[in-house]
Amino acid sequence: MMTKIYGLLNYCYEDCKDDQVPGIELQLFLIAVKSLLPYEDKIGCLFDVKRYEREIQLFKYYKNGNDDSIEYYYENKKPSKNEDRLLEFKIIPVIVANTQWDNLINEALRAAIFYSVNKNTILDTIIIASAVDEYLSTSTKDMGKISELAKERLINFSIKEFLNSNNIELNKESLIGFEKERINMLSNMELMYNLKNKYKSLNYIYKEQKTDKSEINGNTVLSSFSLYLSKLRQGVIGPERLKVPQGNIPELREFLKHSSFVHPLLGRCKIIKRGVKEVIIKNKTGIIKVNI
Repeated sequence: MMTKIYGLLNYCYEDCKDDQVPGIELQLFLIAVKSLLPYEDKIGCLFDVKRYEREIQLFKYYKNGNDDSIEYYYENKKPSKNEDRLLEFKIIPVIVANTQWDNLINEALRAAIFYSVNKNTILDTIIIASAVDEYLSTSTKDMGKISELAKERLINFSIKEFLNSNNIELNKESLIGFEKERINMLSNMELMYNLKNKYKSLNYIYKEQKTDKSEINGNTVLSSFSLYLSKLRQGVIGPERLKVPQGNIPELREFLKHSSFVHPLLGRCKIIKRGVKEVIIKNKTGIIKVNI
């Protein structure tokens, strides 16, 4: 299982060694992983929105790349109605960490709508989640079966039930637009094929994984987190180990006054370089370049 997870992650993200600053896609992966919390009463991991909100507020100091959805959130403190162009990089960890479909799709959608309530973002989340779930859960490489299951799950998905259970409101126009787009997607015989060039995860499952021979490199970020996600998926990590203290967290600048420190979200950190406009720190996830 770890090999399958690593193969998928290694294809979707630009991996890096622990002495390199990761790009924004990999940073989004790490933030999502850190916001996964095993359920206490059922199999799987919930997407801890409160933890994620705190991570994203901190992320503005070390973000290494551009993301329109994040910028919209910073300015408006709510999800955008525009499509999220970096969707899959945010939801893949949530999908990988879960094995029960009802839990998986609910948590993946909660991660997706943090940034966007666009109809395509919601529908694409269902397709990506179904394909990755089927790829990891079975030995099949039959894209026809994977696509048919995605269509079945798309048909059975209730947008109203999801919105009600998560206390989310969408106006009538948005709901009608969602249903029209769902019908349009279901009428497309090549659903998965047409989306594979839009999303790396689908491209990997559709084609590349048939010949991919990626070897696990123990010195990279993704190799370490492939093992971690595999353990979350197996349910061998207890939630008590991953909870962070509640309450206000001092400004990051206060921590940066010290050569080493323990941050509630970043963990144990060590400053390895100070500059006029940036500070380079290192923690267990690798290198972080903080803008000051």
